[in-house]
Amino acid sequence: MLGWDWLLALVLFELATGYTPGPNNLIALSIGFSHGYRRALPHILGVTVGFPLMLLAIGFFLKPLLDHSPLLFEGLKYLSVVFVLYLAWKVATAPVAEEESEIEAAQHRPAAPITFWQSVLLQWVNPKAWAGALSIVTIYTIPGHFTRSMFAAAFVTAFMVFTAVSLWALAGRFLKRAVRDPKKIRLFNRLMAILLVLSVGMMVF
Repeated sequence: MLGWDWLLALVLFELATGYTPGPNNLIALSIGFSHGYRRALPHILGVTVGFPLMLLAIGFFLKPLLDHSPLLFEGLKYLSVVFVLYLAWKVATAPVAEEESEIEAAQHRPAAPITFWQSVLLQWVNPKAWAGALSIVTIYTIPGHFTRSMFAAAFVTAFMVFTAVSLWALAGRFLKRAVRDPKKIRLFNRLMAILLVLSVGMMVF
């Protein structure tokens, strides 16, 4: 049966994996820095919806297939590299508003580089998301209560993901207050793009 010990173990796992640097959090940091928290909401909500859905799909449909199809993992590996390189390019080349008041900035600030659906799709080619989802399915589900534990894990994960990605976006927003030079903002975005590529490269290779 599910109990507080199960919940505590899952929360500790989420703290160790969901709050550490990875594609989702680095993108949130970059959007929060360049555009503010409100512009980061599509990405935050995309991750919050996308990862639990991916978790449920893996648990109920894909795990038997993955156990017998190592080539599928190889395909996902290279697909993840291509897609994350595309997102890194969008982060690195995101337009930056010149110095202006907060009201003017809110009116003229460019749209965030990542959309809700792109963030949902990102989960499927994010090696860190795959590693986390597979760990939850194989470690934190209870055989005699598999369905119940899967849905409970998805609910807990959605809450933890929302708070984690939100914190990274807010960190970028507060960091922006200390940096007003558009050149430095562009440099920061390019640095985030490089870290994004490195984070995926380390997981994949």
